[in-house]
Amino acid sequence: MIAMKKFLPIILLLALSCSSRHELEVVKVLSDGTVVNETVKLSKKKDCYVYKVSQKDLNGIDTLTITPDFAFAQAGEEGYFVDGQGFATYFLADRPDVEYSTNRLPLAMEGIKTPNACWLEVFNTYRFYVWAVSSFKDGEYCHSLSLRLKDVEPFEDFEVRFYPLEGDEANYSGMARLYRKLRLAKGDMVPLKERAEKRPLLKYAVDNPEIRIRQAWKPVPCPDPNQTVENEPPMNVKVTFDRVCDIIDALKKEGVDGSQLTLVGWNLRGHDGRFPTVFPPEPALGGEEGLRHLIEYAQGNDFQIVPHICTGDAYRISEEFDEADVAKKADGSLMADAVYGGGQMYKLCYEVAYNKFVQKIHDGLRDLGFKGVMYNDVYSIIPPVECWDPNHPANHKQANEWAVKTLQDGTDKLGGIGSEGGYDNVSSVLDFCLYTTMSGLTKIEPNAHNNKRMRDDYFPIWHIVYNGYIYSCPFSESVNYSIKDPSIAMKIQEYGCHPTFYFYAAHRDDSHNWIGNRNSDLFCGTDEELATSVAAIKEGYDYIKEYGYIQYLFMDDHCQIAPKVYKTSFSDGTVTICNYSDTPFEYDGVSIAGGKWHIFKP
Repeated sequence: MIAMKKFLPIILLLALSCSSRHELEVVKVLSDGTVVNETVKLSKKKDCYVYKVSQKDLNGIDTLTITPDFAFAQAGEEGYFVDGQGFATYFLADRPDVEYSTNRLPLAMEGIKTPNACWLEVFNTYRFYVWAVSSFKDGEYCHSLSLRLKDVEPFEDFEVRFYPLEGDEANYSGMARLYRKLRLAKGDMVPLKERAEKRPLLKYAVDNPEIRIRQAWKPVPCPDPNQTVENEPPMNVKVTFDRVCDIIDALKKEGVDGSQLTLVGWNLRGHDGRFPTVFPPEPALGGEEGLRHLIEYAQGNDFQIVPHICTGDAYRISEEFDEADVAKKADGSLMADAVYGGGQMYKLCYEVAYNKFVQKIHDGLRDLGFKGVMYNDVYSIIPPVECWDPNHPANHKQANEWAVKTLQDGTDKLGGIGSEGGYDNVSSVLDFCLYTTMSGLTKIEPNAHNNKRMRDDYFPIWHIVYNGYIYSCPFSESVNYSIKDPSIAMKIQEYGCHPTFYFYAAHRDDSHNWIGNRNSDLFCGTDEELATSVAAIKEGYDYIKEYGYIQYLFMDDHCQIAPKVYKTSFSDGTVTICNYSDTPFEYDGVSIAGGKWHIFKP
């Protein structure tokens, strides 16, 4: 990181005490490598301070890094930095020098709380080109925002707004409440309760557990990234369409009278088998006839059933693969991603994907009889895919318009839409996110000296903003929560989230299964395995029938009220106490045992 000016504590205090004067240290790296340092006074608006650079003035700038005078703290001080994913950095006294930057920011915000002040930073323009940079050096913490535009033609003004928070609002809950207020001011968000009243398929999905069933997949990691029809590896076939009928029977027998079933890997050659090709339904699972029978059987038993698809990825093994459809990098090369079930994965240009694949795939799914909150993978867990192909160029902002169209088309044709993560660029159309973040609790190393990401805690910023608008599972690790450690399982209750279950979640052959491992998985290979799995689902079913109403509420506040004890307050007066400690905790006359939770209804 380019060296930043250090503001002495006495100068910082004087600046903070003068509400009309705040400054930014600005470092520009120009396209020719020249570095320009400036000090800029922030403009004062009614309720915030603003830093703005016109589109014209961004020309010739590769990187623009801004550091406010209030974004410094000394080691050992109270407070934190919190990023747009909810991860917090405390001002630990004994951390080694480190710097961490990320552009994985599902919310277009950052938070700063020091002993002197509390601020919310919001960057609605160029939001996918902004990086958050936190550092610790020589006993001082520093937080910056870095706009990175190398190879990008400026397309709008760059603006960051800084909102001071005081009194009871001067904490992470206050930051999230304010961000929610700003988000709702755009006028494109409708509360989940209102939408569900008008859309029965959505209401059903919210009011019943989500059960995902991975039916078939090829080896991951793939043995040969250059996969062809001739060298295609055999599939793992685990759950045929007829076996899903058995799962429905077992659920009914256990007293689970309703769930939304999401079929994963029902398509040709299983999960990520030959995208963008999905039809016909995989013959080894029972083919189209077997799938149509399953859909009729599920719906006849009052279960909602939907497909998992991914219209943004492509593999060469697909007969529909065309390099002309793939998003291009600035140098003209193909936008390649991970090596997965179908081999080397490529990212489709979102415009091409929508016009060439999305609409016809959704039409085919509707023809099969699927109805409910369908799932289109990836769109809400990564930034929209930019494309430099001169035949269909798109910056992140333009690509996002196609992402919104894609998800909306799913709702229009099947009844609702879910995707993988919590990126709020698609929040106006998203009903369900499978998990708000893939990097969950086990990625946090409190007080760990080797924590290069500077992640000391997690704050439910996303949930305070979007609970009551989008229903969700909190972390990828929270899937199959009822058979997991309480430290992970209780997040469902703490955040008022959606019970979500997964048969054969851990499908990878290495250690990188982000949803869980085989010790926290659901199976149905035998009737005994199926019975055990269904019993785990029954716990989530019973929970949602009594407490599922919380999903329609707004989270008003979240805080720690004792060591390892957290209180969540919802908009109707519901309060949840989660006790992660080893000793009982008493609240409002109720003793809550260690490792347990209690919900106080209004």
